[in-house]
Amino acid sequence: MKLTGFSELTNREQEVLRYIIQNFIVTASPVASKTLVDRYRLNISSATVRNAMNSLESKGLLDHPHTSSGRIPTEDGYRLYVNSLMQVSELSREEKQILDTIQNFLTNDVDDAVQSAARILARLSNLLAVVIAPKLGHGVFRKIELVSISSNRILVVLTVESGIVKTLSVEVQTEIKPDELERVARFLNERLHGYKLSEIAKKIDEMLANYDQGDYSGLIRVFIDSADTIFDDNHLRRFHFGGVEYMALQPEFNDLGNYKGIVELLENEDMIIHLFDDPRVESSEKDVRIRIGKENKIQQVEQCSVVSANYHYGGIKGTIGLVGPTRMNYSRMVALVEQLANRFNVYNPGA
Repeated sequence: MKLTGFSELTNREQEVLRYIIQNFIVTASPVASKTLVDRYRLNISSATVRNAMNSLESKGLLDHPHTSSGRIPTEDGYRLYVNSLMQVSELSREEKQILDTIQNFLTNDVDDAVQSAARILARLSNLLAVVIAPKLGHGVFRKIELVSISSNRILVVLTVESGIVKTLSVEVQTEIKPDELERVARFLNERLHGYKLSEIAKKIDEMLANYDQGDYSGLIRVFIDSADTIFDDNHLRRFHFGGVEYMALQPEFNDLGNYKGIVELLENEDMIIHLFDDPRVESSEKDVRIRIGKENKIQQVEQCSVVSANYHYGGIKGTIGLVGPTRMNYSRMVALVEQLANRFNVYNPGA
């Protein structure tokens, strides 16, 4: 049991570090040796515990704030804990049932599912929950259907290979007959089948070459001119969040400067995407990732930890995550993030 850059800990040091972190997560107060002996009914003296605490402090795993006799974990202490000492919590039946309610939203619009997931995760964690939407532009075109909804509006129903359906309406200059809508849909399906939506958005002119020979309605021209809106999702909000009010209740954010940093983070979409979906992070698709304090490399969250995992909605990747103080209950937050991601993963809209 070893963390890079640190000597192996004795069994007693492991035990003391684990208990200090578990106690500090709950109380947010420095932990004294007598507290550990009394609370966990340790069959050793306070002096023995203090010796272990001194050793852990010399290794950079604990800190000794001010004149207090207690210790608090350092970022390195948390890192060793989550890597080697932590056991992932078992969620209660009620918590699992609440997570199960996401199934009610997965059959609807993907944006509804993402918003609902953020609300559910925030409610269960009492932290800031962020859910990055799957990028539909990565999906492969399956078919398109066109339905007249008024004299100058057409409903476009776009389905990708994973089974995800995207709907939107487009405006046309004149009323188009049903048989013409069918003819245009057939033409689009023949030309666009098998391409990623992002490819279509970029190269639709090439894919629909010679369209003007039979475009009596002008509808195909509408698709070419509106390709960025119809076939890509760069215009959509890329993430949703919930629980920002819970962060204000954490002792670490009594400092308005720290809380302001969280608000600034949420106002910067690119920063959020970078924080949760950093391409430099190498991990298994199924891994839950934990970044602690300065590991996040973003000033606004240097006092925070981030727990995140990828999910797949119909085969297209998104990301679920939590932001909270470094004092967060890692074992429970990992369980929440992992199990919510799994509920997306088992859903297959194409089945």
